[in-house]
Amino acid sequence: MHVPIATIYLEENKSSHFNAVRDSVRIYLNILKYSISSLGSAMIDIIAFTILINLIFGKASAGILAATVVARFMSGGVNFMLNKHWVFKSENGNGIEMIKYLTLFSCQMMLSWILVTGLSNLSPHLTIIKILVDSTLFFISYQIQKKYIFNKTERVAHSNEKIYIKTV
Repeated sequence: MHVPIATIYLEENKSSHFNAVRDSVRIYLNILKYSISSLGSAMIDIIAFTILINLIFGKASAGILAATVVARFMSGGVNFMLNKHWVFKSENGNGIEMIKYLTLFSCQMMLSWILVTGLSNLSPHLTIIKILVDSTLFFISYQIQKKYIFNKTERVAHSNEKIYIKTV
């Protein structure tokens, strides 16, 4: 069902304050900051993973799991703080967000281990496989963090406030 909506332009829309560059930057800045945060955390994760499988744990399934867990916990703490305070600028308490983040973190870590282990026969270079797997998980993680972990809490409007709702 289509519903026509009347559009009214006052003075030929002279009061429009749209700035293509500035407004585009504001739209994509959050994704860029998330990418920078993730890239920094991924570097910590990949360097630690590579060192751990080559020098400490080995390349068997148990070694991949141990290296994945240790490396991911090292990078995860950094990633949580960057995403909470810099990317999503969440002012919510740490407790609930940390539990949600740890849940995502654990699922993503286990999925990374399962996929890297499962794909390990394709190449002797486990680091390359890990980069491909974790790059895919990156996009899913952004959406989950944005919508469910660091989402802005709704506040109750006072009786004298006007509320404008924008639907997309």
